[in-house]
Amino acid sequence: MKKPVAHIALFAYLAVVALVIILPLVYVLFGSIRPTPAITGTLWDLLPTGFTWDHFASAFNRAPILRQMLNSAIVVVAQTGLQVLTSVLAAYAIVFGNFRRPGLILGAYLVTMMIPNEATVVANYLTIRQLGLFDTIVAVFMPFVASAYSIFLLRQTFLGFPTEIKEAATVDGAGPMRFLFRFLLPLTRPTVMTVTLVSAIAAWNGYLWPLLVTESPTARTVQVGVKALFDEADTDFGAGLAGLIVVSIPTIILVIVGQKFLARGLTEGAVK
Repeated sequence: MKKPVAHIALFAYLAVVALVIILPLVYVLFGSIRPTPAITGTLWDLLPTGFTWDHFASAFNRAPILRQMLNSAIVVVAQTGLQVLTSVLAAYAIVFGNFRRPGLILGAYLVTMMIPNEATVVANYLTIRQLGLFDTIVAVFMPFVASAYSIFLLRQTFLGFPTEIKEAATVDGAGPMRFLFRFLLPLTRPTVMTVTLVSAIAAWNGYLWPLLVTESPTARTVQVGVKALFDEADTDFGAGLAGLIVVSIPTIILVIVGQKFLARGLTEGAVK
């Protein structure tokens, strides 16, 4: 008797949590395709009694969303590629390098995770200014080409790599780089994909730093552009909601496509 009651309670709890998460998404979705008076009215006014696509047209007319989405895509590719590369090389060196105290090196990386981002913003901003990179796409991803979290996750996975394969590859004449790219990375793909997806989603959703180091609309990323769209669209709130729908699509696709790798990669990195 206790098990059915526990199952019902768990189901009810999960239903409430799902409802809390879904309601804002439903509001944004219906608000982007409903007339403006319905958005500013009560929640019942959002019910589908009439649709309009004018909010999407207004969003694209008010801000260079396509250009800003291209900027965000460039940032995602550059930041993710460099972050994965540096993390893989660092984790490989810690695990398979001939360091006397690899734990100290890992600890130095992990210490950076304890420093709040707000504490480094000013220093990074001044550095970008001095390098003459202010209001450029490079300035958006430059401080994030390395990640202590990604290094730690990859290091944990590399520690569990079978030593027999490493020894066999060495006997076969495989050098360090050949072993890394031909054996190690293919066999630890779930964790590598997890690091890639987490980095890509973080790069796409970045807001505070791109806001600080960019000024012109054509140099800003889409997250900053959508916020500006809300500031300007005080009489057309639906345009801001339509912009949110557009910029959320890439993130949703990434999560749907990569959820299998996310689950497997995080589990492998935690238990090895």
